Amino acid sequence: MNRICQIIIVGCLPLILCAPAGAQHVGPYAGAFVGGSSLADARGSDDKGDVRLTFDPGFAGSAVLGWDFEAGNPVGEGRVELEYTRRSNPLKKVEFVEGSRAGGGSVTADSLLLNAFGVFHDSGRWAPYVGGGLGAARVEATDMKASGQPFVSGSAIVFAYQLGIGVDVALTEHLNLDLGYRFFGSIAPNFTEVGGRKLAVDYFSHNVVLGLRVGF
Repeated sequence: MNRICQIIIVGCLPLILCAPAGAQHVGPYAGAFVGGSSLADARGSDDKGDVRLTFDPGFAGSAVLGWDFEAGNPVGEGRVELEYTRRSNPLKKVEFVEGSRAGGGSVTADSLLLNAFGVFHDSGRWAPYVGGGLGAARVEATDMKASGQPFVSGSAIVFAYQLGIGVDVALTEHLNLDLGYRFFGSIAPNFTEVGGRKLAVDYFSHNVVLGLRVGF
């Protein structure tokens, strides 16, 4: 994952340094993003008590379709977009009351959000932005284990949201490099433990993303 980001940054660096400042794009665009996802330690609870789940960093990939607003319009300067993202994080450790056990398997979240970002343009190529989104996510526990034994499984569709900040770099009038941070969260999904008990697990992740948006 880090290698992918490094390749993209190195490949785009000459364009960032040499591209002239161009006119602001107005109208539809499409984009693709890659990045890293750090899933916060999650507290799970069932009718027998609490457990804590720790995850390794994972991969995030997104595709977006949106619209860049014209400067000075009544809605405000910025953009709106529909974003699909897939995040996946391996389960590293499970802590029960009686002790800690090595984890296995992963948690994957497929989300569909409607985002709105305010973009702060000036006469240069760099434009910081801030915003957020609302939507839904399908969160799935895949082959999750504790000490090699089956632990939980299942999936749930839950309300999801995100907050984001970043910077746009105008490579040309129709091509933008986007480097950003996203905090993503959802209502706690319910999984099924071995034995049939329900386990509600927190889902909050920190994401660094790098992408390209093409206006048309």
